[in-house]
Amino acid sequence: MKMLKTLFTLATLFSISTFANAEPDAKMKSDAQAVNAACTAEAATAGCGQAVVGKGLLKCIHAYKEANKGFTVSAGCKAAIQQLNSDKKGKGGK
Repeated sequence: MKMLKTLFTLATLFSISTFANAEPDAKMKSDAQAVNAACTAEAATAGCGQAVVGKGLLKCIHAYKEANKGFTVSAGCKAAIQQLNSDKKGKGGK
């Protein structure tokens, strides 16, 4: 009986943990989509091709900006990147 109670407790904790982690993951995905959408002009100018967040987009834009000092990122793109970074830090820096 004690083992059954322990298994039930572990299953409950796992369910709560999984549910708690689902929301931040959904938020991070939403943030990434927002950056991809808000930074399309910057990506095109920088020649980033089909790069997306998590697959080189931010590195590509940053490298282009470093090489081309006159290049500026739009307010919408900057805000989307800041939101992504803020939520990433809130998740534990992952």
